Order: sequence, then structure tokens, then C-alpha cells
Amino acid sequence: MRLVPQSLRRRRALLAASGAALVAAIATVLVLNSTPAAATWQTFSGTPTCDCVVQDSKTNTYRAVFGYVSNSSSTGKIAAGDNNKVVLSSNSSTDAKVTTRFEPGTHKASFATGWISKDTQATWKVGGKNVTANWNKPTCGRDVSLPAGGNGSGPLIALIIAGLVGGGIYLWRMRRTAAQP
Repeated sequence: MRLVPQSLRRRRALLAASGAALVAAIATVLVLNSTPAAATWQTFSGTPTCDCVVQDSKTNTYRAVFGYVSNSSSTGKIAAGDNNKVVLSSNSSTDAKVTTRFEPGTHKASFATGWISKDTQATWKVGGKNVTANWNKPTCGRDVSLPAGGNGSGPLIALIIAGLVGGGIYLWRMRRTAAQP
């Protein structure tokens, strides 16, 4: 039987745990991002909505919060561009990243515009249908969860899970090595 120094065993255990964590992170990201392909639409089978806005009375600006109701029984896509865009009445621009994937059912707060002037109307034009937002729309309540502009939390969650898995494997290996004579 070959004796391996304790420090080398710890390094091997740490390397094994790191490798397992990396594999778990990659697998988690792949699973979270894997969804069936959606059909590409030219017209929208449903209704775009704007139920509320977020107001900032100190700066006289607001964010329009848009959603949609899809009557389709399957998921569809309408790419951002001339057939899916937000147009402002003031001819200024907004940093809104419009929804491009439309799943069946009602979806409130699927995206929001950046901060725009109180005097500006924001119109979402999608698949031949329009909805307009303005300062006078009702203010969003606490029950409306605003989108996080891209919502990059998936990879963060995957890294946290991978770290927990790696740490668990490391501790398990350390206990197992300590228990061996």
C-alpha cells in the first residue's frame, strides 16, 4: 500500500470537488436554458397589454410596464425590429428590451421601458397590434414583479448550486480520508 501525504490528498479532494462543481454548473445552465423551439410569427395571436406604470414624481418620469395575453396554444417568437418595438411620442429612444418569446396565456410585466418623460407616450407595436402607455395609467402595485432586464439570475443560481455541491463533495472526501487508518 502506497502512502500519500495528507496535503496531496487534500489537493486531490479539492480538485475533484472543483471538477464536480464545474460539471454541475454547466449541466445546470444547459438545463435552465433548454426550451423547445418556438414558431416564428408575423402576426400576434393575442393582445399586448399595459396595466400599469412605475412613476417617479421627483423627476417626473415613469417606466411603462408591458405584458400580453396570447390566445395561441403554442409558443411563438416575434423578433425585435419593425414588427416588435417600442415607439415613443417624443421621438426619443428607450432602452426597453421587448419580449420576443410569447407563451400561451396571460403574462403581466413581461418587460418595461427605461425611465421616460411624464409628457411622453410609449407605444408597443407587436405583430400588427398596439398598446399605449402614459403617465396617467395606474401605478403598479406590490403584486406586480418588474422584469429584471434580461434576468441574468440563471447563471448565478447555477454557480451557487455548483459551489454548494463542490463544498459538499470536498467535506465528504475530507471526512472519508480522515476516517481511513
